[in-house]
Amino acid sequence: MRSTPDQHDPDWPKYPETILTFFTKPKVEIDLRQSLSDTTLTELGEIGFGSPFAVLTAFDPRGRDLAAAENENRRRDLNVHLKKAGYRFVEVDACSPDRSHCERSVAVVMPQDKAVAMAKELEQVAIFWFDGTRFWIVGALVEADALMLPRNS
Repeated sequence: MRSTPDQHDPDWPKYPETILTFFTKPKVEIDLRQSLSDTTLTELGEIGFGSPFAVLTAFDPRGRDLAAAENENRRRDLNVHLKKAGYRFVEVDACSPDRSHCERSVAVVMPQDKAVAMAKELEQVAIFWFDGTRFWIVGALVEADALMLPRNS
């Protein structure tokens, strides 16, 4: 029997409300509650993320909160792994709308199946996936239908 996503992470219902801030010059910010504008799509292209990519994190595996130092070690290990594997990536903060909770993440250009496999290794419930025109939530540890963002679209 399949488990529901919120059985893995009680914060699952909040995932579609995430604000992504790309640590690029210039910074790009995306509110996943809103449809992407042509301007935002252009900005993504200008920072090298106009085609499909994943946003994934090493923070808080299985939705359980870790100490800041442990999350930082996991972030550093993920970045080293991505560099060694030759993936192009930038750091991204994935935050709640009020910024009370943020997880340092990466936007990484890789095939979706590899991103999901990496998220599983990192014990992540899901990833954000950009298909070139919109974002999705794609399950990793959970088997759930991909959720198109924003939810009202």
